[in-house]
Amino acid sequence: MEKKFKIFVINPGSTSTRVALYENEKELHGKKLVHPQERIAQFPTINDQFGMRRQVILDYLDETGVKDLDVIVARGGGGRPLRCGGYAITPLMVEECRNAAWPHASNLGVMVAFDLMQRFSIPGYIYDAPSADDFCEYAKLSGSPDFPQLRGAGHPLNEKAAAHRVAKNVLGGAYGDFNFVVAHLGGGITVCAHEKGKIIDCIINAYSPERSGALPMIAFTKACFSGKYTLDEMMKKQMGRGGLMAYLGTSDIQEIERRISAGDAEAEFYFEGMVYQIAKDIGAMAATMNGEVDRVVLTGEIARSRRLTESLTKRVRFIAPVEIVPGTYEMEALTLGVLRILTGQEAARDYDTEQA
Repeated sequence: MEKKFKIFVINPGSTSTRVALYENEKELHGKKLVHPQERIAQFPTINDQFGMRRQVILDYLDETGVKDLDVIVARGGGGRPLRCGGYAITPLMVEECRNAAWPHASNLGVMVAFDLMQRFSIPGYIYDAPSADDFCEYAKLSGSPDFPQLRGAGHPLNEKAAAHRVAKNVLGGAYGDFNFVVAHLGGGITVCAHEKGKIIDCIINAYSPERSGALPMIAFTKACFSGKYTLDEMMKKQMGRGGLMAYLGTSDIQEIERRISAGDAEAEFYFEGMVYQIAKDIGAMAATMNGEVDRVVLTGEIARSRRLTESLTKRVRFIAPVEIVPGTYEMEALTLGVLRILTGQEAARDYDTEQA
């Protein structure tokens, strides 16, 4: 008889935390715990949100009567470059996430999970961390030894989940049998090359609803030393207040589409400019695999936008047929990943000793 595991899943985002209780592959219940922007604004740093995020999760567990768990799995682990796959959560991982050079809400998942691990006396894992990849050696070069290339595929959980679906349902095979270029389209956008089951290269923080993409280096460097901006302000120009937010004052794709439909030429220009940049990134990732691409996959929440996916498909369908897998499947991917560890199909990696 198959063993039944009760798995609690934690997935923090910038303004919400998704939680769910699974029994093996079956979701028993789940909820998107929304953190209003005015509440988030009360905390000077992402780490300062820890107590608030932990409490709303504890409240959810109390409300749903959860008393017993077998394992916790969280999205997170951005303290250092990692390989794709699962890692057991350790005190060192928690400390490095807390002190990560690149603060991200997902690191709170590790911190909250570790707290719950102690409360329930159970193990905890991460799976396909935002900083995870299987980059080829060329992808690790930045152009200067003084500034090593920032590692990480950005959204490996959802990208791989979407690619698994296309491999199985469209191509009739396994994820590792094919080459994909996968674009995760959300508030942040990443475009990755998936070669035979490995993410070998990626463009992260592209021009997106909230991020600036590749800024002109000389102009940006001068602005950094101009005395006009703090470090935090310059970081937010790249992430949070860049892209469509900077140009149009909103990152809401539905609002922008309404403006376009009403004849707003400026909104249409910057929207199509984003599509243009995404298409360039897809072409770049196709080149890393010598153009040998079985499918281009568009996934993420704003892949629900027909205007965006149709415009983007026109630009990139010469590379390979385009498949649209709208939405996010991170909760499912986290659950299936930790199940493979629990059932012995995969071994968890050792965070404390492994060097990616």
